[in-house]
Amino acid sequence: MRRILFVDDEANVLQGLKRMLRKMRYEWDTEYVCSGEEALDCMVKSPYDVVVSDMRMPRMDGVELLSTVMEQYPETVRIILSGHTDRDMIMKTVKCTHQFLVKPCDAETIKYTIERACKLQDLLRDEKLKKIVAGIKDLPSLPSLYGMIIDEMKSPDASIKKVGEIISQDVSMSAKVLQIVNSAYFGLPRKLTDSQQAAVYLGIETLKALVLSIHVFSSFTKEAEALGLSLTQMWKHSFTVARLAKEIARGEKADTKILEESFISGILHDIGKLILLKVPDQCSKIKNFIDLTGGSPLEAEYSVLKTSHAELGAYLLGIWGLPDRIVETIAFHHEPSKLIENIFVKLNKSSTNGGDKTASDESLVSVKSIKNYSTEFASLTAVHVANALIMQGNCTPETTTFPYLDMLFFRTLNLSDKLSGWVELYNNIVEEEE
Repeated sequence: MRRILFVDDEANVLQGLKRMLRKMRYEWDTEYVCSGEEALDCMVKSPYDVVVSDMRMPRMDGVELLSTVMEQYPETVRIILSGHTDRDMIMKTVKCTHQFLVKPCDAETIKYTIERACKLQDLLRDEKLKKIVAGIKDLPSLPSLYGMIIDEMKSPDASIKKVGEIISQDVSMSAKVLQIVNSAYFGLPRKLTDSQQAAVYLGIETLKALVLSIHVFSSFTKEAEALGLSLTQMWKHSFTVARLAKEIARGEKADTKILEESFISGILHDIGKLILLKVPDQCSKIKNFIDLTGGSPLEAEYSVLKTSHAELGAYLLGIWGLPDRIVETIAFHHEPSKLIENIFVKLNKSSTNGGDKTASDESLVSVKSIKNYSTEFASLTAVHVANALIMQGNCTPETTTFPYLDMLFFRTLNLSDKLSGWVELYNNIVEEEE
């Protein structure tokens, strides 16, 4: 049972939350307190899975409270629920908060946000590592520029021009976006010279993915240099996977949403490897395991950490609030059959329970979402195939062995006859980049 602590200095707000969330009393052990001091007293007695706090409170505000929780209870999910949305105040919460919800907030949104954050935490099977990840102080927060783009797109008079103007406000980000757009990856017939042009050419979703990935990669420069790793190579791999995944989805005549999800997930699929740079001792153990056994990096991660960069990346993107399908793709991009296996477990549970489902019965991926993988083309397939082919390298239509492909997944979804066409797309992209 999840333990949730709500903190707000207004008694009527707490009463409203109690009424709204009454149906969750069989799923959650909830406590409602009126101050940050009371909240910390509760945490001392028994830690909570989630703390949901108002921002402006007397004596100890939400930022101070959640900063303390981050220090003392790093494994706890930290959420701000506030009616104050001015930019300066929100920016203060970036370092210590996993999610920001705006009052008034309906019960479904609160339940969804809390349950999803908790379930994404469950992906991290090793408690010690979960604490390390949740407690890394300089693990990059969701960049403010990304949030501003999303806010603009939600406005009634949203425009691509305004998005370009937002990008241009950050000189270094604007320069980096233009550098990438003008690189060989996009093969533009002419150079773009301003962020508005880039926004029009790329489209909103691709632009958001670029902003997010640039921010993340730049946040790990020192750690990568200390371990002698090349972020440039890692970025190149991620971007090539993104391109190939999108082309695979396009070849399957997937809709625009799937194309965007494939590209974004491709760019972000290895973000968990960057998180591992924050735990150099574990990185050394992984390397030693590979040297001694000759096993794959993925096998080494599971052996040493009891989890992998895939789950770590999904965890970070999940608590940042990225769409479920992208988080799912990141989580299962190496072994999508684990997701299919999850389908049948869930369906069997549903059938034996007479079809009834409760919040606690739901897995990371909804039954409806999982069913779609067996009936329609999804970004998970595109990213898995793209990553596997690029990791293998030197693939031709005559290649018969694919060590990085999840063949159980292929057999389950009857995808084997499509492989030769995807290999051809791989070769086209490799030739273009060369």
